Amino acid sequence: MRRRLLLLISLGWIFNYAHRMAIPPLIPMIKAELGINNAEAGLLMTSLLLPYALIQVPAGYFGDRIGRKRLLVLSIIGYSLSSALIIFAREYWELLAVRALYGLFSGLYYAPATALISEVYRERKGSALGVFMVGPPVGSGIAPLIVMPIALNLEWRYAFLVLSVMSLLVGLALAFAVRGEVSKPSRVSFSIPKNVFLLSAANFIVLAAFFGLLTFLVSFLVNSGVSIEMASLLFSLLSVIGIAGSLFGGGLYDRIGRRSIAVVFGLNALLTFVLTVTASPWVIIPLGLTFYSVGAIVTAYTSEKASGENLGSVMGFVNMVGFFGATVGPYFLGLLIDGFGYKMAFFSIPMMYLLAWAIIKVEEKLEEKESLSRT
Repeated sequence: MRRRLLLLISLGWIFNYAHRMAIPPLIPMIKAELGINNAEAGLLMTSLLLPYALIQVPAGYFGDRIGRKRLLVLSIIGYSLSSALIIFAREYWELLAVRALYGLFSGLYYAPATALISEVYRERKGSALGVFMVGPPVGSGIAPLIVMPIALNLEWRYAFLVLSVMSLLVGLALAFAVRGEVSKPSRVSFSIPKNVFLLSAANFIVLAAFFGLLTFLVSFLVNSGVSIEMASLLFSLLSVIGIAGSLFGGGLYDRIGRRSIAVVFGLNALLTFVLTVTASPWVIIPLGLTFYSVGAIVTAYTSEKASGENLGSVMGFVNMVGFFGATVGPYFLGLLIDGFGYKMAFFSIPMMYLLAWAIIKVEEKLEEKESLSRT
């Protein structure tokens, strides 16, 4: 039963990402059709990520209260139907509104899903969350493979209709194949401990870098002389390699704990710097391993800072703050691109990873100081 549950929840997370990351490969087409600039294109990600971020804490709390599996099913059905509405969007503001509605429903997913997995797997939660966190790389990887053929042969809007049918089937399978609520705390507390605030700030910066890079990676490569077809393939390759990266991150956390954060933040800073300088396709291979390992590690580390009573709320809070960063990241990077060009703008990404690394080091020092004061 645990394996079936993990499989279906992971599939729901895969399509959660496939819907949101279907936009970046299509940005050149959308810009040409709607006549928008890079900053406005970045807002297509911001419009979904802002409501996504705002709903995180309520999602964690209500998942604990009404049932995590029940809320996950509602999320999948809701984000599938709302994303399908893109078929009717003809104006830029309509596209923004549909993406915002999708962001609201997709935001109900992460906190109850990670809380449920952490409770069910406990001693092996790093590895289990590593499996769950293949959602970002797999979802991001299959998005171009699904949307580009449809966009080139029919129209880009129809791609979201196809994705919606696929994800809706996953929601129905979760509703009927897993009976009852698997994990529901007997007592629910809405409380956020102070020891998660610096972690949340680091997560803000990391997700700003993550979504900024993903939003404009295809455009960056095209600007560097790569064809759009090859750039889309490299985008998918980053995500395919990221599957191993997510599993690697979860396993690494089970072995060395929070020290894994410094390892992957440092490597991401180095590799994104090399990518910016060289625009080399070869950088995609090691970057895929480290880029997507962050999610499993930060998620597992966050769960260590919560109790059974406030697990959903804490998971939701750290992810909420992180996705405020994800909301800002694409627009901020788009502004930098419009003002300074792609290469200068992309230098901000390794700097963000280094800053997040520094914040985690401060958090560790404060925790050591507090621990010594108790003894």
